Amino acid sequence: MTAYQTNIIRNDREAMNVGAAVELGDQLRSNITGLGMLVFRDESSAKIGPNTSLTIDEFVYNPGSRSGKIDIGMNSGLARFYGGQVSKGGDMQVATPHMVLGARGGIIEVLVIAGQTVGILRAGRMTCMMNGRKLVITNPGHACTSDNGKLLTGYGGIDAFPILDSIERIAGTGLPGEPGPGLDVSAICASALGSSLKACKSTDGALPGAVMEFPDSPTPPAGSGVDEDDCYPDCR
Repeated sequence: MTAYQTNIIRNDREAMNVGAAVELGDQLRSNITGLGMLVFRDESSAKIGPNTSLTIDEFVYNPGSRSGKIDIGMNSGLARFYGGQVSKGGDMQVATPHMVLGARGGIIEVLVIAGQTVGILRAGRMTCMMNGRKLVITNPGHACTSDNGKLLTGYGGIDAFPILDSIERIAGTGLPGEPGPGLDVSAICASALGSSLKACKSTDGALPGAVMEFPDSPTPPAGSGVDEDDCYPDCR
């Protein structure tokens, strides 16, 4: 853990701080204003946002060949993943209860909320795998979304979750910053993707308050058995 702003707890017991080691199988949870940054030995990293439950399921890295595998389980919340050496020459995946997302270099953001998963590509290349379908996203700002067993695509915005940017101001200090307001979904709700998100459904004409919980479902993600390969908008 290289930076944190507000509460992140490991394995429901230990409050994390700068310099704390993270082991295989550890579960990290953040509170409503939680922000933290985790760096792997291959230079991959994850920014953990509010109300997030994240588990390190697998980490294998060969420095000589710069290859390996990173598997992260994410059951709720918001996180931004930066691909390191493994994502360039190996396999980096984030599994949610609804889909499996792969990062090939670059940066992806993952949101798990209201029974849905949204993956947004910030840079590089992202794959979305669900119920036997594989979708490749190559244009920054485009996203894939789970919707009642279907895999949808749309434009999610380049900076839909600016709360993830705030930790850059305190990176490396370990000092609490200004407490954030929790997760604001208004930016993504205003995007072309918003109409497909349950968290964006209006209540009496107003956007609902997005409530994120920790479902921690034991059900395996629906990304296995992929046999299709679609590209959106293209794979050139």
